[in-house]
Amino acid sequence: MTNKYKNSFKRPKPTIKPRATGLDLIDPSINIPIDVFHENTRKIRDLLLENKKDDNILRYCIILICGSMDKYMHDIVKIMLLQIFKEKAPAGKSFDNFMIPISLLKKFDKIEFDPQEKEKILSDTIYELTSSFTMQKSYAIDRNLGYIINFNIWKAIHPRMFMRFKDLTSITALKKFVDDLADRRNIIAHELDFQPNSPDKRPIDYDYVLHTLNVIQFMIEAANYQIIESIKNGQKLDISKDEKI
Repeated sequence: MTNKYKNSFKRPKPTIKPRATGLDLIDPSINIPIDVFHENTRKIRDLLLENKKDDNILRYCIILICGSMDKYMHDIVKIMLLQIFKEKAPAGKSFDNFMIPISLLKKFDKIEFDPQEKEKILSDTIYELTSSFTMQKSYAIDRNLGYIINFNIWKAIHPRMFMRFKDLTSITALKKFVDDLADRRNIIAHELDFQPNSPDKRPIDYDYVLHTLNVIQFMIEAANYQIIESIKNGQKLDISKDEKI
C-alpha cells in the first residue's frame, strides 16, 4: 500500500469512558488511617527486633501496640463520619445516635454557601467529639464503629483471624484477646506491670509481644478491608440505581 492511501485507513480511537465502580468513588483520605497504622507497627517491629531481651522495652511495646490500635480506630471513625456526612459512604447502624452540638448548626447557618468552610468546621467538630473516646476495649470498638458501619465487625473478621491464629477459636476469644491487651496496657502504664501485693513484675517475653503485634495488625487489616468493602458496595448500589433511572 502506498503512502497516498495510508492515512485514509486511520480512524480516531473511540473514547471509552470506564464504568464507575465503588472503588473509583472512594475518597483517597480513607486510606490514611491504615497507612498511619502500618507506619506505627513497622516502627514497633524494629524496636522489638533491636530489644528482644529488654523487658522494659517489651512492656513499652505493649503500650505502643495498644496505642496503634486505638489510633487507627479514632482515625477511621473520624474520617468515615465525615464521609457519611458528605454522603460519600453509607451510614452506620448507630449513626443517628452520634451527637452533634447545636452550635455547629448555628455555624452552618452563617456559612450556608461555603461547602469547604462547612467541611472544615464539621471535621474540627468530629475531632473534638471523638478525641475523648477510648477505643481499646472490644465494647468501645463496637460502640464507635457502630457509627460508621452497619454490620458486626467481629463476625466479619473472625473467619480470617481463625485461619491465621488457631488459638482464636471464637468471636468471644478474639474479643477477650483485645480486652486482655487493653488490661495489660493499663497495668503497665499505671502500675509498672507489678503483680498484686508483690515486689515482682508480671513475666513478659519477646514471643508474647510479637504474637500480640501480629494478631492486632492482622485484626486491623481485616477490619479495614471490611470497612472499605462496605463503602464500595454502598457506592455500587448507588451507581446501579442511577443507571436504572
